[in-house]
Amino acid sequence: MTDRFYPKPARYFAELTAQRPIFQGDIFRGAFGAWWRHPVAVKATLAGRSVPEDPAYPALSDLTSNVLVRGQGYAMLLPQPCEYAEGEKGATHPFRLVAPLLPLARQANVDHALVRAGEVGHTVWVPNWKPGSPQDYYVDLRLAASIDSTFVRRRTRAAALSRVAWLSLADRLSRYFVGVPLDAGAFSLVQGHRHPDATAALAPSR
Repeated sequence: MTDRFYPKPARYFAELTAQRPIFQGDIFRGAFGAWWRHPVAVKATLAGRSVPEDPAYPALSDLTSNVLVRGQGYAMLLPQPCEYAEGEKGATHPFRLVAPLLPLARQANVDHALVRAGEVGHTVWVPNWKPGSPQDYYVDLRLAASIDSTFVRRRTRAAALSRVAWLSLADRLSRYFVGVPLDAGAFSLVQGHRHPDATAALAPSR
Protein backbone atom coordinates (compact mmCIF):
# COMPACT_ATOMS: atom_id res chain seq x y z
CA MET A 1 0.00 0.00 0.00
CA THR A 2 1.09 3.59 -0.53
CA ASP A 3 0.60 6.47 1.87
CA ARG A 4 -2.69 7.17 0.09
CA PHE A 5 -5.33 4.57 0.87
CA TYR A 6 -7.81 5.62 -1.85
CA PRO A 7 -7.14 6.68 -5.44
CA LYS A 8 -7.55 10.30 -6.39
CA PRO A 9 -11.13 11.36 -7.24
CA ALA A 10 -10.30 11.53 -10.94
CA ARG A 11 -9.39 7.81 -10.89
CA TYR A 12 -12.10 6.63 -8.52
CA PHE A 13 -14.93 5.83 -10.94
CA ALA A 14 -15.30 3.82 -14.12
CA GLU A 15 -17.27 4.77 -17.19
CA LEU A 16 -20.87 3.80 -16.61
CA THR A 17 -22.68 2.28 -19.57
CA ALA A 18 -26.00 0.45 -19.88
CA GLN A 19 -24.14 -2.74 -20.79
CA ARG A 20 -21.81 -2.73 -17.79
CA PRO A 21 -22.60 -5.69 -15.47
CA ILE A 22 -23.58 -5.06 -11.88
CA PHE A 23 -20.44 -5.39 -9.77
CA GLN A 24 -19.08 -5.09 -6.24
CA GLY A 25 -18.87 -1.47 -5.14
CA ASP A 26 -21.55 -0.21 -7.51
CA ILE A 27 -23.59 2.67 -6.08
CA PHE A 28 -27.38 2.69 -6.41
CA ARG A 29 -29.99 5.39 -6.05
CA GLY A 30 -32.93 4.80 -3.74
CA ALA A 31 -31.15 2.14 -1.64
CA PHE A 32 -30.42 2.37 2.08
CA GLY A 33 -29.03 0.84 5.25
CA ALA A 34 -30.79 0.23 8.54
CA TRP A 35 -30.30 0.18 12.28
CA TRP A 36 -32.48 -2.27 14.19
CA ARG A 37 -32.80 -0.75 17.64
CA HIS A 38 -34.02 -2.73 20.64
CA PRO A 39 -37.22 -1.05 21.90
CA VAL A 40 -36.27 -1.63 25.55
CA ALA A 41 -32.96 0.15 24.95
CA VAL A 42 -34.74 3.01 23.20
CA LYS A 43 -37.19 3.50 26.10
CA ALA A 44 -34.44 3.28 28.71
CA THR A 45 -32.25 5.77 26.88
CA LEU A 46 -35.10 8.26 26.44
CA ALA A 47 -35.91 7.95 30.15
CA GLY A 48 -32.29 8.44 31.18
CA ARG A 49 -32.02 4.94 32.63
CA SER A 50 -29.44 2.25 31.99
CA VAL A 51 -30.37 -0.51 29.57
CA PRO A 52 -31.35 -3.77 31.34
CA GLU A 53 -28.80 -6.57 31.17
CA ASP A 54 -31.33 -9.14 29.99
CA PRO A 55 -34.26 -7.39 28.28
CA ALA A 56 -37.25 -9.42 27.17
CA TYR A 57 -37.47 -10.30 23.50
CA PRO A 58 -39.68 -7.62 21.94
CA ALA A 59 -42.91 -8.13 20.07
CA LEU A 60 -42.64 -7.97 16.30
CA SER A 61 -44.63 -4.75 16.20
CA ASP A 62 -42.17 -3.13 18.62
CA LEU A 63 -39.23 -4.32 16.54
CA THR A 64 -40.50 -2.95 13.26
CA SER A 65 -41.49 0.38 14.79
CA ASN A 66 -37.93 0.92 16.05
CA VAL A 67 -36.04 0.44 12.79
CA LEU A 68 -34.15 3.51 11.62
CA VAL A 69 -33.58 3.64 7.86
CA ARG A 70 -30.28 5.31 7.04
CA GLY A 71 -29.12 6.88 3.82
CA GLN A 72 -32.31 6.92 1.73
CA GLY A 73 -30.31 8.33 -1.15
CA TYR A 74 -27.48 6.05 -2.19
CA ALA A 75 -26.01 2.73 -1.09
CA MET A 76 -23.05 0.59 -2.14
CA LEU A 77 -23.29 -3.09 -3.09
CA LEU A 78 -20.89 -5.07 -0.88
CA PRO A 79 -20.58 -8.81 -1.73
CA GLN A 80 -18.33 -10.38 -4.32
CA PRO A 81 -19.88 -10.74 -7.81
CA CYS A 82 -20.88 -14.43 -7.70
CA GLU A 83 -23.49 -13.48 -5.10
CA TYR A 84 -25.62 -11.60 -7.67
CA ALA A 85 -24.06 -12.03 -11.13
CA GLU A 86 -26.65 -11.52 -13.83
CA GLY A 87 -27.56 -14.71 -15.64
CA GLU A 88 -26.09 -16.86 -12.85
CA LYS A 89 -27.63 -18.70 -9.90
CA GLY A 90 -26.64 -15.90 -7.52
CA ALA A 91 -29.01 -13.50 -9.26
CA THR A 92 -32.05 -15.63 -8.45
CA HIS A 93 -32.21 -14.96 -4.70
CA PRO A 94 -33.96 -11.76 -3.55
CA PHE A 95 -31.36 -10.45 -1.08
CA ARG A 96 -28.70 -7.83 -1.75
CA LEU A 97 -26.32 -6.70 0.99
CA VAL A 98 -25.61 -2.97 0.83
CA ALA A 99 -24.35 -0.19 3.07
CA PRO A 100 -25.58 3.40 2.89
CA LEU A 101 -23.66 6.42 1.68
CA LEU A 102 -23.84 9.39 4.04
CA PRO A 103 -22.85 12.98 3.11
CA LEU A 104 -19.55 13.49 4.91
CA ALA A 105 -20.07 17.22 5.51
CA ARG A 106 -23.20 16.53 7.57
CA GLN A 107 -21.56 14.03 9.92
CA ALA A 108 -20.14 15.30 13.21
CA ASN A 109 -19.41 11.87 14.70
CA VAL A 110 -16.47 11.01 12.43
CA ASP A 111 -13.22 12.80 11.68
CA HIS A 112 -13.53 13.91 8.07
CA ALA A 113 -9.80 13.98 7.34
CA LEU A 114 -9.32 10.49 8.78
CA VAL A 115 -12.23 9.12 6.71
CA ARG A 116 -10.67 10.52 3.53
CA ALA A 117 -7.31 9.01 4.51
CA GLY A 118 -8.80 5.53 5.02
CA GLU A 119 -8.11 5.53 8.75
CA VAL A 120 -11.66 5.05 10.08
CA GLY A 121 -12.23 1.32 10.02
CA HIS A 122 -16.00 1.14 9.55
CA THR A 123 -16.07 3.61 6.67
CA VAL A 124 -15.32 3.72 2.95
CA TRP A 125 -14.65 7.18 1.56
CA VAL A 126 -16.47 7.97 -1.70
CA PRO A 127 -15.83 11.21 -3.60
CA ASN A 128 -18.72 12.73 -5.47
CA TRP A 129 -19.19 11.19 -8.91
CA LYS A 130 -21.43 14.01 -10.18
CA PRO A 131 -19.48 16.60 -12.21
CA GLY A 132 -19.10 19.94 -10.46
CA SER A 133 -20.46 18.79 -7.11
CA PRO A 134 -18.05 19.24 -4.16
CA GLN A 135 -19.97 17.05 -1.71
CA ASP A 136 -18.30 13.77 -0.90
CA TYR A 137 -19.67 10.77 0.98
CA TYR A 138 -18.68 7.83 3.07
CA VAL A 139 -20.09 4.33 3.29
CA ASP A 140 -20.96 3.25 6.84
CA LEU A 141 -20.35 -0.49 7.05
CA ARG A 142 -21.97 -0.62 10.50
CA LEU A 143 -25.32 0.11 8.86
CA ALA A 144 -25.15 -2.65 6.25
CA ALA A 145 -28.52 -4.21 5.51
CA SER A 146 -30.12 -6.80 3.24
CA ILE A 147 -32.56 -5.19 0.85
CA ASP A 148 -34.71 -6.54 -1.97
CA SER A 149 -32.91 -7.10 -5.27
CA THR A 150 -35.48 -4.83 -6.92
CA PHE A 151 -33.56 -1.89 -5.41
CA VAL A 152 -30.37 -3.03 -7.15
CA ARG A 153 -30.91 -2.72 -10.89
CA ARG A 154 -28.88 -1.24 -13.71
CA ARG A 155 -31.46 1.50 -14.15
CA THR A 156 -30.94 2.67 -10.55
CA ARG A 157 -27.13 2.49 -10.64
CA ALA A 158 -25.49 5.88 -10.21
CA ALA A 159 -21.78 5.02 -10.30
CA ALA A 160 -19.27 2.16 -10.57
CA LEU A 161 -15.78 1.88 -9.10
CA SER A 162 -12.62 1.87 -11.17
CA ARG A 163 -10.20 -1.01 -10.78
CA VAL A 164 -7.97 0.85 -8.31
CA ALA A 165 -10.96 2.05 -6.27
CA TRP A 166 -12.29 -1.53 -6.20
CA LEU A 167 -8.94 -2.66 -4.80
CA SER A 168 -9.25 -0.06 -2.04
CA LEU A 169 -12.77 -1.29 -1.28
CA ALA A 170 -11.62 -4.91 -1.10
CA ASP A 171 -8.87 -3.88 1.32
CA ARG A 172 -11.34 -1.94 3.46
CA LEU A 173 -13.79 -4.87 3.58
CA SER A 174 -11.00 -7.26 4.56
CA ARG A 175 -9.81 -4.95 7.31
CA TYR A 176 -13.33 -4.41 8.66
CA PHE A 177 -14.81 -7.91 8.44
CA VAL A 178 -11.65 -9.97 8.96
CA GLY A 179 -9.22 -7.58 10.63
CA VAL A 180 -6.47 -8.28 8.08
CA PRO A 181 -5.13 -5.88 5.42
CA LEU A 182 -5.43 -7.09 1.85
CA ASP A 183 -2.38 -8.44 0.03
CA ALA A 184 -2.85 -6.13 -2.95
CA GLY A 185 -0.51 -8.03 -5.28
CA ALA A 186 -2.01 -11.43 -4.59
CA PHE A 187 -5.56 -10.10 -4.85
CA SER A 188 -4.77 -8.47 -8.19
CA LEU A 189 -3.37 -11.69 -9.62
CA VAL A 190 -6.15 -13.97 -8.40
CA GLN A 191 -9.22 -11.72 -8.59
CA GLY A 192 -8.27 -8.89 -10.94
CA HIS A 193 -9.87 -10.55 -13.98
CA ARG A 194 -13.30 -10.25 -12.35
CA HIS A 195 -13.47 -6.48 -12.70
CA PRO A 196 -15.54 -5.32 -15.70
CA ASP A 197 -12.61 -3.21 -16.91
CA ALA A 198 -10.04 -6.01 -16.65
CA THR A 199 -8.71 -5.61 -20.18
CA ALA A 200 -5.36 -4.61 -18.68
CA ALA A 201 -3.54 -5.73 -15.55
CA LEU A 202 -5.10 -4.53 -12.33
CA ALA A 203 -2.45 -2.25 -10.91
CA PRO A 204 -2.25 -1.80 -7.14
CA SER A 205 -0.68 1.64 -7.46
CA ARG A 206 -2.59 4.80 -6.66
